[in-house]
Amino acid sequence: MKPAAPGRFATAINCMDGRVQKPVADFVCQHFGVDFVDMVTGAGIVADLHSRALDAVKLSVEAHDSQGIAVVAHADCAGNPIPEDHQKDQCLDATQLLAKSWPELEVVPLWVLPEGTVQIISQN
Repeated sequence: MKPAAPGRFATAINCMDGRVQKPVADFVCQHFGVDFVDMVTGAGIVADLHSRALDAVKLSVEAHDSQGIAVVAHADCAGNPIPEDHQKDQCLDATQLLAKSWPELEVVPLWVLPEGTVQIISQN
């Protein structure tokens, strides 16, 4: 394994929707106290975490020494046009999957509101 890149990193599994990129990056940098966010994106990605996405997370964790992982869903998602509650459940399921794969890291589920506010999804 090569040495970690300079700066501190976190990872975000995020929808490709450009409206959510900056709010998520800002939130993740603040939440994890990092300089950079490796974005693993796809349309409605929480609906189906495919092996390429998991491979990208693994690369971020190993090559950039990621300090944590955010799993993101958002309102008005064209790639995953289902009710909010169902989308949040998918996000929580993806969070649990990633937490099992990387138990040493904090994995946080996030929801982005239409105006760009980012919230942690409650894990009841």
